[in-house]
Amino acid sequence: MISDMYLPIPSVVHPEQVREYQYADLLPDDLRERINAWDDDDDESRPHYQSDLSLAPGWKVGGYANWSLTDPYPMDCAVCGTTMTLIFTAGSSDWDGMDCSWRPSEEDPAASPDVVDVQIGRGYSLYTFRCPESFDHPPATAVQ
Repeated sequence: MISDMYLPIPSVVHPEQVREYQYADLLPDDLRERINAWDDDDDESRPHYQSDLSLAPGWKVGGYANWSLTDPYPMDCAVCGTTMTLIFTAGSSDWDGMDCSWRPSEEDPAASPDVVDVQIGRGYSLYTFRCPESFDHPPATAVQ
């Protein structure tokens, strides 16, 4: 028998399309420097690139990985060496950010961001990658 604490809370999926942008450390140097200068501004009313604008948290198909736990490292196919593509993310929370910027507008502001109640490690995300050259090549995973 499995303890209830290891099972996700049943929920309904309401997919929505969002636009993401690459992890800041993987951007071209000149763009990353401009973003860092903008983020370093003391204007608290402005969103921050990394936490509020670029990488949506939660469960998602596609998008970009957040490499905030470690420095970014290559996710290359073990068979052919091709750079792999992120296909799925399982996140420990559905939204985060300094001001819960990724919380759906219809969600109660007092609601918990842990709607599915799945904990990856100590609150991380599990990323699954695939080789774009062949579906026969094994997938790879990373936890961040």
